Amino acid sequence: LPQWKDPQFTAFITLWNYEEYWHGQALGRVLEAHGRPAHDERLRDMRTFGKRYLFWSPAIFWLLGHGVRKFPAVHMTWGAINEWSAHAAYARMIEREDHPELTKLLRRVQFQESRHLAFYNSQARERLERSERAQKLTRFALRKFWAPVGSSIQPKAETAFVLDYLMGGPEGEKHITRLDRKVDTLPGQAGLDLVSTAVAEFGVGPKAGMPRPARPGFTARVLPH
Repeated sequence: LPQWKDPQFTAFITLWNYEEYWHGQALGRVLEAHGRPAHDERLRDMRTFGKRYLFWSPAIFWLLGHGVRKFPAVHMTWGAINEWSAHAAYARMIEREDHPELTKLLRRVQFQESRHLAFYNSQARERLERSERAQKLTRFALRKFWAPVGSSIQPKAETAFVLDYLMGGPEGEKHITRLDRKVDTLPGQAGLDLVSTAVAEFGVGPKAGMPRPARPGFTARVLPH
């Protein structure tokens, strides 16, 4: 069954798009209140920087979705990791800013993100558990292509600043370690050190400045039929 014919998936993606749009609008209002570029002005700059990525990504994902049989497992796993990362980022911002109104907004966003995460996580586990091939493909894609959300459409210096603010220092490292451990619980993905390795590229986290480790081996975990 193609993914777009699955009513559960299409209903989720429709709701996900709707809620993520309004998350952006709400956070844009915060930026606007502090005299920073927001809404269309900010999006225009982002789209100019990441023009090539934004132009080709719909075609690439369409081809992957139609041509790679186990790609939905990659998609759902990738989404789960991004949602875990977003949830951790909001939590860290709440800790650092300690602002009552901002905390109220971010808690509401986290609540909706938790629903998104529940779907991605359950779908990823189900698809990975029933297929060793899906585990191998997902592990390859994560190790080769995963990067912090937004890093492909923002200058590296800006991404490094955001990551250092949210995940720098001892408290930030705790969040990074927790994220890596969550990835470890996904079938066939243990030992990737995915988040700590990715943020180290921006000079952040426990692995910053360290040589890149050898790629870990693959251990499949498939449920018995």
